[in-house]
This record gives sequence, C-alpha cells and structure tokens, in this order.
Amino acid sequence: MKILYKIEKIIYNIELTAVVLLLLSLSVFAFSQVILRNFFDYSIIWMAVYNNMALLVLAMLGASIATSSFERSHINVDLFQGILKFPYNKYLNAILTFVASIACLLFFFFAAHYVDVAREVGKVEHAIHTPEWVVALIFPVCFLSMSYKFFLCFLTDVKDIRARRKQR
Repeated sequence: MKILYKIEKIIYNIELTAVVLLLLSLSVFAFSQVILRNFFDYSIIWMAVYNNMALLVLAMLGASIATSSFERSHINVDLFQGILKFPYNKYLNAILTFVASIACLLFFFFAAHYVDVAREVGKVEHAIHTPEWVVALIFPVCFLSMSYKFFLCFLTDVKDIRARRKQR
C-alpha cells in the first residue's frame, strides 16, 4: 500500500511542478500580450493560442491535484455525510469515492478515444505548429490520474472503516 502512495506523491509533484511552470508562463505571456497590444498596437498570435491551451491544461491539472488522497480538496457531495453517524458516513464516503474513480476511468476511455479520432483527423493548430491531439492528451492523462487518486481515497476509507471496527 505504501508504494501506491509513493506513486501518487510522484504524480502529485509532477503535476504541481507543471502547474507552477504553466501559471508562470501564462502570466508572463498574458502580461506581454497586454503590453504589446496597448502600447505598440502589435500582437503575437501564438501567444494568444498558447494562453488558451495553457489555461485548459492548467484547469485539468488543477482538478487532478485536488483529488489527491492527502489533499482531498475536490468538490464533494456532503449532503448526507453531516447527517449520518459514524459507520454510515464513512460507508457513503467510500462509495462516493469509488463511484468517482469509476466515472473518471470512463472519462479516461472517452478522452482516449477522442485523442485517437483527433489524431486520425490530423487537424493542426497553425499558430503554434502543434497537432490538436497533442494538446488533447491532457484529458486522458488527467482522468487516469484522477481515477487512480480517487481509488486510493476509496482504499483509505475502507482501511479507516476496518480500523475503527477493530477498535470496537
């Protein structure tokens, strides 16, 4: 079980580093675009396209970071968890994280199919000289990462339930 958490920590660090670099580059390029447009009446088209793509990647990486088992800052449905008593709220939390893991796994398959279709179509973003499917790779990668992290949250919840049952 410890190796699964080490793998998650490595994924988390890679995603966090990517978020920091993307946010930094996005800030620099957006600021540059504002200065160029307002003071020089000039615009570099690839910067605008890059900013759009970077924002998309940033959103997906941010969602993936929020699902980490040690972070647990993703949006949660807490309607019944505050009402239910101990074992039942943990059961509900475990069920919800398992369902979220399965949903992200399904989204992974759908996104992988989209990337495959986009690769066959061969549309190229001319401003940045990059095929569209390369940018779309962020979807299956992040959904697979989120599925893995939700599954680890499920395993943690099950482990907590078993530990509390033994205490009784």
